[in-house]
Amino acid sequence: MARATATWSGHKVKFDIESESAHSVSVDDAPVFGDDEAMRPTEMLMAALGSCTGINAVLLLKKFRQPLKSLVVEVEGEQEKEWPRAFKKIEITFVLGWEGKYDKDKVDQAIDLACNRYCPIHATLTHGTKVEHRRKDAH
Repeated sequence: MARATATWSGHKVKFDIESESAHSVSVDDAPVFGDDEAMRPTEMLMAALGSCTGINAVLLLKKFRQPLKSLVVEVEGEQEKEWPRAFKKIEITFVLGWEGKYDKDKVDQAIDLACNRYCPIHATLTHGTKVEHRRKDAH
């Protein structure tokens, strides 16, 4: 099971996040609620989707022996205007640089597989994952 813990810093709405693999990151919000010291949680979601699909695209393009030189994954999410401001559309753009000739069909296949077969973030967002919450008081 993947895990992450978000611990309130004690200052405004800044949280420190630690992952199961012992890596950390912070999140914050814009003023007046926060001090704009870190990414927003919504930006982290976009980043998770871009990096997850990107990692899989790189691995698949290498497996398909395509001469990948660079990859930038741009992720843009359109949110509803009313709270909870859920994303109603997310668009992923793969900007690829090449070192030589590449096979367009293999590249398209790699990107499709990266998104629709191998990325758990993409699958979570597109397959209606059930999210539950509960309360537990600290001792």
